[in-house]
Amino acid sequence: MTKPLIALCLCISLFSCKKEEKTNNVDTNTESKEESYNQLNYTFNLPDTVIVNKPYQATIEFKSDFDTIIDPLQAGGAALEDPTKDRLITFYHYKPVKSTVKSNENLILIDSTFVLNKSFQVDNIVFKEKGEFVFCGLILDKMRYQGYNEQGILSSVRFERLKQQIRKKVVVVE
Repeated sequence: MTKPLIALCLCISLFSCKKEEKTNNVDTNTESKEESYNQLNYTFNLPDTVIVNKPYQATIEFKSDFDTIIDPLQAGGAALEDPTKDRLITFYHYKPVKSTVKSNENLILIDSTFVLNKSFQVDNIVFKEKGEFVFCGLILDKMRYQGYNEQGILSSVRFERLKQQIRKKVVVVE
């Protein structure tokens, strides 16, 4: 009678340990959610102090791990020669927010555009009132890999993406 009782206790302890391990993994993933928007190296050249209602132009340059695999998708050229993978980069430009706003607050999208080069300009950046604001943008770098079997039939498709949040604090004066 003691052998079945010992076996039952061992099974219960094994299953309870695995369940706890899964819970710990979920917690780790939710804590690293903010880090998932910081995956590219970039430079951004908007001035620290700007004049209210004056349009500005800024340049963003970035590097991605995908650069060694394929160039951004373009009409023609080397980027379309390999049918097993493609890449699309999009820049999202959001309405500037007061600098006291928390990072998890909803942003208002102004515009989005496809990026053909790793250096591009953002035009018509305007701050409509005085104060401290944050310029907000997002670079989304997506890549698709396709796999074919020996008969030439598509057998797998895999997507990867890298995200970079662009934030810069700006003082707006008259």
